[in-house]
Amino acid sequence: MDNNKVLKELGLQEHEAAIYIALLRLGPSSASIIARECGLKRTTAYPILKELARKGFVSIFYKNTKRLYRAQQPQKISGYFKHRLESFNQIIPSLKALEKKQAQIPGLRFIETLDELKRFYSDVLVDYKNKEYYIIGSATAWEGLSPEFFVQFRKDRGAAKIRTKLLLTEESKTINPNEPALRREVRFLPPGYEFRSTIDIYPDQILIVSEQLTSLAVVIAIPAMVDVFKTIFELLWGLLGEAKI
Repeated sequence: MDNNKVLKELGLQEHEAAIYIALLRLGPSSASIIARECGLKRTTAYPILKELARKGFVSIFYKNTKRLYRAQQPQKISGYFKHRLESFNQIIPSLKALEKKQAQIPGLRFIETLDELKRFYSDVLVDYKNKEYYIIGSATAWEGLSPEFFVQFRKDRGAAKIRTKLLLTEESKTINPNEPALRREVRFLPPGYEFRSTIDIYPDQILIVSEQLTSLAVVIAIPAMVDVFKTIFELLWGLLGEAKI
């Protein structure tokens, strides 16, 4: 697992993650040593170290009037985040009481970055638990956006008891998993029908993912279009018959 990537998911910037990891390796150190280790100017390292101290990843102490920085122990940081999450979980009922109930606003939503797309899929695990949705697309292109994330997403989706029916391109057979726990039914398009996009058809919206779009993905929450896509999918599903995996 990529240490820097996980630290950035916890809210650290790239240089912050690099300095924290360097401090774990170096032990208590001065700003000049840390900056040299990370290939930064000392004047650049100072505000980063200050921000890391504010976030609880670094502590500052003095030895013989010299300011030194020390990385907080990883297990202590884990406990800090665990405590924050537990505190948040405790106020969820009161927050939900304040939440204004509203229907999904019809229209378009554009997803610009891979991180935003990952958050969308993480929401899918909650919003469509115990439900079913349809997929048309290229498994290789979809998974290729972030292999580690999407391989795990398939497993998490199955664990959430979300059933999927998939119409995939012929070349998707090369990476198509067939474990029952994934709760997938797959049929393949005839050879020659190749494309690099993926369309997810949910009960109330459509997600189109394609690196060929101006944005990485677009969400369409227009009931009439959802009905059209669902009908087209069901027609193709019936015509293609049982998948030969």
